[in-house]
Amino acid sequence: MTFIQAICVFFGLFMLYVVRIHRRKNHLEAFEFGMWFAIWIGFIFLSIFPQTINGVAQDLHVARVFDFLVVVGFMILSYIALMNRISFHELDKKLEEIIRKRAIDEKK
Repeated sequence: MTFIQAICVFFGLFMLYVVRIHRRKNHLEAFEFGMWFAIWIGFIFLSIFPQTINGVAQDLHVARVFDFLVVVGFMILSYIALMNRISFHELDKKLEEIIRKRAIDEKK
């Protein structure tokens, strides 16, 4: 196991711990917990056995497995950033509506 693999495994274990803590605090629902748990288990598995996706990397004409994982990681981060922005915008609208209603009620 290389040094970077060890760091990835420890990071994956740490993230499993974080997900478990947030589930116990009821910040995550059961489905979300299961999805995050599966993602981090998959991350740990791919960190230990990167050769399991050599076929996919070769089919996509990516030179190394690590390059493929970096590209996938950026795609996932882009999706999460977009979803975060959309959620923030929705919450902003809801908060504005609540504040307007409260201001109108106080005025009456």
